Amino acid sequence: MKKILVVEDEEDILNLVKIILEINNYDVIVAHDGYQGLEQIKENPDLIILDIMMPGMTGWEFLDKIRQDGFDIPVIVLTANAQMSTLETAIDKKVDDCIVKPFDREDLMEKVSTILNKN
Repeated sequence: MKKILVVEDEEDILNLVKIILEINNYDVIVAHDGYQGLEQIKENPDLIILDIMMPGMTGWEFLDKIRQDGFDIPVIVLTANAQMSTLETAIDKKVDDCIVKPFDREDLMEKVSTILNKN
């Protein structure tokens, strides 16, 4: 079973993503912020779904840290900020895909499936 780490500070969104993924037979690990995400990455997830705007450590800071530590795990950015600068940063940081909140369940599952099937 593929393992997905969801790093999201909004409890409702975190729970929604978790339920959707579990219904589709994924093992889900959750983190409420970037610091918890750094602890949970030790579980060796196959994919990370990452919020960008979080208190303490932003998603970008989390991503930079795990890349510096040598983790080459696919990342889907989950963000409420659909501005061009956010999408450009995502491209610069070589994330695998972006999902804008509010998101569509089918879109989420299609992106997850596509990324996990190519890795």
